Amino acid sequence: MDQGLGYWATKRAMISGDRLAIVDRHLRFTYREFNDRCNRLANALRDSGVRPGDRVCSLLQNGHAQLELIFAVAKLGAIFLPINFRLTVPEIEYIIQDSGARTLFYHAEFKHLAEGLQHGVHLDTIVYCGRSNSCDDEAEYETFLAKAANTEINAHVSQDDVALLMYTSGTTGRPKGAMLTHAAHTWNVFHTTQRLPIHAGSVSLGVAPMFHIGGTSVIVLPTLFQGGTVVTMPAFDARAVLEATQRERITGLFCVPSMWQMIVEELEKQPYDLSSVEFLMTGAAPTPLKILKYFQERGLSIYEGFGMTEMAPLVTILDKWDCERKNGSVGYPAFFVDVRVVDEEDRDVGPNKVGEVICRGPNMLKGYWNKPEATEEALRGGWYHSGDLGYLDDEGFLYIVDRKKDMIISGGENVYPAEVEQAIYQHPAVAEVAVIGIPHEKWQEGPAAIIVTKPGASMTEADLIGHCNERLARFKVPKTAYFVKELPKSGAGKILKTELRKMYGGYTASDK
Repeated sequence: MDQGLGYWATKRAMISGDRLAIVDRHLRFTYREFNDRCNRLANALRDSGVRPGDRVCSLLQNGHAQLELIFAVAKLGAIFLPINFRLTVPEIEYIIQDSGARTLFYHAEFKHLAEGLQHGVHLDTIVYCGRSNSCDDEAEYETFLAKAANTEINAHVSQDDVALLMYTSGTTGRPKGAMLTHAAHTWNVFHTTQRLPIHAGSVSLGVAPMFHIGGTSVIVLPTLFQGGTVVTMPAFDARAVLEATQRERITGLFCVPSMWQMIVEELEKQPYDLSSVEFLMTGAAPTPLKILKYFQERGLSIYEGFGMTEMAPLVTILDKWDCERKNGSVGYPAFFVDVRVVDEEDRDVGPNKVGEVICRGPNMLKGYWNKPEATEEALRGGWYHSGDLGYLDDEGFLYIVDRKKDMIISGGENVYPAEVEQAIYQHPAVAEVAVIGIPHEKWQEGPAAIIVTKPGASMTEADLIGHCNERLARFKVPKTAYFVKELPKSGAGKILKTELRKMYGGYTASDK
């Protein structure tokens, strides 16, 4: 099979030409129209000098342009690189320089970034895509497409060729570009649609940012592969998500835990018609049990997944029928994915023992862009070493206890922040929490909690300690609490503990 990701659009135009593919505010494109636009974009890129293997990058909010770029660039045999628009100019400059990208697409909201970049990197082609929040049909992007032919274009690609280059968040140093092949995305679709009810009648909401693998590949690409409809939103807003779900009859939603928390808060204010929903998906960070139970108690099927950029992304899914029986687990592996838990010497530790989670499968990254040493280290022995700590129970269900670098060692005892956070989330006043290790004169290191309380709620450090004393061993109980208005987050919605350590004097990975 030598058809790549770009051929999906071609094939869907043939099979499902009149079916609705993309909804982007007032714009609606059928599969035939979508493929026509992808072909025009591919031809326009080729006319501008883009060749197979070249990198094309973007600073775009979710919408039709981002999806058209994914498929158009793939049709050319080039490599698409979506960039996190929440980064600073120097951070983006590093990614562009490291990748060697020469073509950039951007929304007006990020004009200051595009202009700043032009002083530090060389870009051959820069295309303004209008205002993402108004679907500006008169933008330079539309002119760029209109001038090009709509002839079908599908370069010969190997399944082992790189389709997307996605840079990791860089929380442990400089970001690395994970090379994800055409095969990796195809296998991820097979794995996802085997476990989630995504089909030709699906209407999926694309609200998680598509510069992140979760926003692109958890339900958006699988829905387009299956011939369903993707409704995009440029940014997350809980009320807007619920209104869109009601209006567009959404069947599937993927959000990260912080998003689900805000959705729950909105649902508690007023009811919405969610009768169309077939499933909810959560992932990217441990999901508080109270959120899972909230939806379970209302008859909504919620699946919890575990994945990462390097696995494109699916590793495991906790199916809806196991949610109560295996609460706290992230499920069992996708069909062709193998998972092990190992010690420092890569030896299996056995059931119910904590170690590093490693995995392998046909959806695994090819390597890191221009970083052979990092690739060799991450993929040693043919397994991707995730840096996550977890354990497999007697039935093979995976439980994630924390990031390896986030583990706290207090008086010789291992404290896993995720476990402490789950206990703190059970307090009715807590909206969000992050636990980090800070210096302790007696135990060397101890847990501290940084907490965002719910609107109108109050909580003290003494309240926290009393609450945790009832639920955790004493060495796990935070003796220090900070109450803040918000927690720093990445574009993927993950809490940035590296930033919290800097702010509150916590230990960094290098300190340990």
